Amino acid sequence: MPKLYRSREGTITAVDTKTQLSTLGSESAPGPLLVPAGAKLLKAIITTFASNFAVAVRGGFFIRLEGPGLPEGPETVAIGGAGVSVATGGHSSFPANRVELDIPVTPANEILVFAENTGVDIGEATVGVTLEFQM
Repeated sequence: MPKLYRSREGTITAVDTKTQLSTLGSESAPGPLLVPAGAKLLKAIITTFASNFAVAVRGGFFIRLEGPGLPEGPETVAIGGAGVSVATGGHSSFPANRVELDIPVTPANEILVFAENTGVDIGEATVGVTLEFQM
């Protein structure tokens, strides 16, 4: 079965704050992330993130999906966690992670992608998300 992919990225700068991922690399305004025409399912989500560990941190990261493209309502997917006991001034990068899903979608409708973290102040984290649609 054919697959189509849609991606967004962005930076989280505050703990326990829903941050919309609305850019795509050099595209600062790529427009709405629309479910492809003919798509039946959101088959998987591929995520990656990196943190600068500007302060002593610990926390979990997750992705929230919302909008009219999800007829069964919002979805939340955990994507990982990070932590250091002292501020290092360093960073940590996490490899891409693919999570299998089977979520019905409504073609030609928008899905809003948000990243959020829990725990203690993370400094700053950059998150990339790709949605994999099955036709």
